[in-house]
Amino acid sequence: MTGWRKVTRRRLIECAALLAGLAVGGISREAAARTKLKKRVAKYQDHPKGIQRCEICLQFRPPGTCQLVEGEISPHGWCQYFAARENAQ
Repeated sequence: MTGWRKVTRRRLIECAALLAGLAVGGISREAAARTKLKKRVAKYQDHPKGIQRCEICLQFRPPGTCQLVEGEISPHGWCQYFAARENAQ
C-alpha cells in the first residue's frame, strides 16, 4: 500500500486511550494537545540511540521542542516515542 505508514500497536493503544479519555473525561481537544509527557516517562535521553535522533523524528520542532515531551529537547536526543520522518537520514 503506497502512501500508508506502518501503525504500531503502541501508537494505536495510545490513540485509543486518548480518545477514551476525551470521551469519558470530557477533556477538550486543546487541553489534550497541551499535555506533554515528562522526560522520564518518555525515557528521553540527550544523546541518540543508534541512528535514531530527535532531529529526524516526526514530533520534533526545531530548534528544540517536541510535540510529545515537555522541556528543551536536543536535536541529537532520543525517546521511546521516536518515529522517523519519511526519507529521514
